[in-house]
Amino acid sequence: CSFQVRRGEKRLTMEKSPIKTMISQSGRHIVSELNKEIEKIDKRITALIKSDKELTEVFTIVTSVPGIGTQNAVCLMVYTDNFRRFNYDSRKISCYYGIAPFGKDSGTSVHSDPHVHYMANRQIKAMLTQAALAAVNFNPVMARYYMRLVERGKKKQVALNNVKNKLVHLVTAMVRNRQIFTPEYKISA
Repeated sequence: CSFQVRRGEKRLTMEKSPIKTMISQSGRHIVSELNKEIEKIDKRITALIKSDKELTEVFTIVTSVPGIGTQNAVCLMVYTDNFRRFNYDSRKISCYYGIAPFGKDSGTSVHSDPHVHYMANRQIKAMLTQAALAAVNFNPVMARYYMRLVERGKKKQVALNNVKNKLVHLVTAMVRNRQIFTPEYKISA
């Protein structure tokens, strides 16, 4: 949290004074209150998921993928209406999240490399980036996929975006087929 960083910086760079002590205590209090609120919200989200059989099932499926945690799963479920909003079409979900690359082609002379659109929901993309980084570190299937892309000459950010897409395709297929993740799982669509 930025409050914690600032407090640490102040401790290193400033002398002690009553005003600085008060500011530091105030910062600690704010961080403490924010953490309490986050904990309440997390408990409420957990209770809502547990109260509905379908939400519980989909949540269990989504979080079975190494690298996808509670926040990522809830984000995926909320923004896609439990994956039904786009009729379980992973390409449409990727487009909505702003991670599907598109190129421009026209005739024989106009060609551009595929790239993602800049107007996507940045919060969703950031959460998917964190999920992709975790998947590359803790999911051997995704780690091998990422390394193959990098070894073939893809830039690391492009390879990471491919991992995001792979995660969305994988999770969507798993939810559609109501299957828990296994390292041998193949995407059928």
